[in-house]
Amino acid sequence: MGWQEDLKLLGEQLTSGEITTAEYRKRSESVLAEADREAAELAAAETQPTERPKPRIPVSAAWEAPSGEMTQIVGTQDKTTLVANSIADKLDRPDT
Repeated sequence: MGWQEDLKLLGEQLTSGEITTAEYRKRSESVLAEADREAAELAAAETQPTERPKPRIPVSAAWEAPSGEMTQIVGTQDKTTLVANSIADKLDRPDT
C-alpha cells in the first residue's frame, strides 16, 4: 500500500471516529516522513555518478601535443610605426 492509500485510510478512520485527531496527526506525520525518506533514498540512488576509469596521461603530454591555450612567442622585434600629420592631428587644428 502506498502512502496516499495510508493517508486515505487514516482520514476514513478519523471521520468514522475510530481514531482521535491527535492520533491522526501523529500517524499521518509518520506516514509522510516515511514517504519523504523513501523518496530521498530513491533520488540519491538515481543521481549517484557511475565510476569511470580515468585515462592515464603521460607527464610529457603537454610537450608532445601542445594545445591552443599555450603561450607562443612569435617574434621579439618591436615594429611600431610613428605617423606624422595624422588625420587626428588635422581634426584638432581646423586651420590647416
